[in-house]
Amino acid sequence: MEMDLFTKIMIGFALGIIAGLILQEEAAMFAFLGTILVNLLQMIVAPLVFCVIVGAIANIGKGNKVGRIGLKTVMWFLGTTLFAILIGLFFANLLNVGTGVTIPTPGDAAEVTESAEGFSIIDTIVNIVPVSIFEALAENNLLAIIFFALLLGFSILALGESGKKVRDFFNTGQNLMMRLTEIILKFTPIGVFGLMADVVGSTGLDILFPYAKAIIALFLACILFLVIVQAGILVGGVVKISPIRFLREMKDPMAFVFATCSSVATLPLTLKATLRLGADEDTTNFVVPLGSVINMNGTAIYQAVSVIFVAQIYGVELSIATQLMVMLTATLASIGTAGVPGSGLIMSVIVLEAAGLPLAGVALLAGIDRIMNMGRVVPNIVGDAVTALLVSKSEGTLNVNNLEENKKAG
Repeated sequence: MEMDLFTKIMIGFALGIIAGLILQEEAAMFAFLGTILVNLLQMIVAPLVFCVIVGAIANIGKGNKVGRIGLKTVMWFLGTTLFAILIGLFFANLLNVGTGVTIPTPGDAAEVTESAEGFSIIDTIVNIVPVSIFEALAENNLLAIIFFALLLGFSILALGESGKKVRDFFNTGQNLMMRLTEIILKFTPIGVFGLMADVVGSTGLDILFPYAKAIIALFLACILFLVIVQAGILVGGVVKISPIRFLREMKDPMAFVFATCSSVATLPLTLKATLRLGADEDTTNFVVPLGSVINMNGTAIYQAVSVIFVAQIYGVELSIATQLMVMLTATLASIGTAGVPGSGLIMSVIVLEAAGLPLAGVALLAGIDRIMNMGRVVPNIVGDAVTALLVSKSEGTLNVNNLEENKKAG
């Protein structure tokens, strides 16, 4: 019996850790394997997102329905992000993540904030409109690609029946890219091995001890949010799908994103898992690609933990009012920095500024960013699938029969 993708990824993950511990810095020789894997997946993301979004808009059929689905999607994104920050703040305060930690505090924030200095919400909005769609595709500028795809999808809608051939072209393009993804995923275990060997070999395990409480707080908050809120309350309570069934179907994308730390590269797996759960295909093809760029539940949890960590390192006590401001700022920043290179760093700078903390504090967590990233990206992609299911449920398009067929097949 052939092993499933999840098992293969976990084997590659474990072997990578072992190789990193044994070879230490020499394990960097395997880094190219992980780079090739991520490059392969990023290679297909832009054309996949483009075809998926265009096809989704064109297939939905009515402009007002697209607007309604879009509004519901954004509201769920914002609502769940706000709740995620609340959970992150709770665990960070509960564990006092920065108390008793002895880490040299950097006094100069120049290097840390360099990439955030020129950040502007207005510039981000302007850059959503591409000068050239070909340039946007070449640079994997997903917000610009999504914007053009939305316009093209609405244009195909306006053509009516005469646009059927164009619609079929993009549907075929989506199927083609998904098939190509299946071929690339066969390389996943080897790539994951290379990624983990390099990470463990270059950082070691000693670096984890000073940050133990921050790491525990982040992972506890992410696990609680994923299991109780996303799978339990939203999927089990609202969508009425078994949380266990949901988590079982999502295991491949969760394992993959945990190992690669790339929500965008995980997009093909997230799409397939969401459809298997019974979400409407057109809704899924609209919500999930959009969510891979702007929905950051796990990243919001990380921002909450990091701001408390930095505050306690510097001996600053944050009031309830300040923490509420952090919640609002992090929620808005998760949307405002979407698609911007180094958006995680920029979000951290914005949140620290809102809390009145030294911007150099961003550098305090730089050494374990990869470890923290592994935890925070999982709720990100799960949130995309959950939102697609919630919107499908509210639209009355949840494919229960498809879910039942998958149960029997499983």
